[in-house]
Amino acid sequence: MSLEEKVEHLSYQKEILLELADWTNRPFEYEVIKANLTKQEVASFFSLLHEIGEQQKEQERYGFTSVEPLLVNFVGMLDARLHPKAILGACVRQGIELHITEPLYRQVRLLD
Repeated sequence: MSLEEKVEHLSYQKEILLELADWTNRPFEYEVIKANLTKQEVASFFSLLHEIGEQQKEQERYGFTSVEPLLVNFVGMLDARLHPKAILGACVRQGIELHITEPLYRQVRLLD
């Protein structure tokens, strides 16, 4: 079996496993696996959330309450394989960095 065939085989098996497992309590991991992110790319995602959190604190310190600039920055820096609404929704459902993800998720839902 060639390397290309092995990769195709593993990809197919991954699709089957994604469909079989109950991801109700782990929507973030589902999105990560579906997007085929590496460990480093997941770490980068959490770094992005941290950066957005810092920007959020800075804005709040100056009395700004608009989430739109934070969402624009988040979407612009987000890995292209992740859909903003899906990954933010997954984070909210799983309770990940809610002080950051909830306001962003509310805003992205308004834009749909």
